[in-house]
Amino acid sequence: MSNKNVKDSVEVAAKSAQEQLDSLKTQLEQLLHDRINPALLEAADRADHAVANARELRDYQVHNVETRVRARPLAAILISAVVGFIAGRISK
Repeated sequence: MSNKNVKDSVEVAAKSAQEQLDSLKTQLEQLLHDRINPALLEAADRADHAVANARELRDYQVHNVETRVRARPLAAILISAVVGFIAGRISK
């Protein structure tokens, strides 16, 4: 093979490789646009709903505890003292 033939073969191979890379790039962009981005958006939306539900549950539980403590303050103090005593004994 002559030097020119080798050079032409290398150029053809490089052009073919570049076309394949461009095709893969286009396919990847399409995949990201059609599949990955919507899935990520859906997952983020679900996470937002889960956080909102957890906050609502927390607020409900805090209100519930506040109501019980206000209804029976002495019982709440005694329960807290017993729990604190037991936790102190366990931690030694």
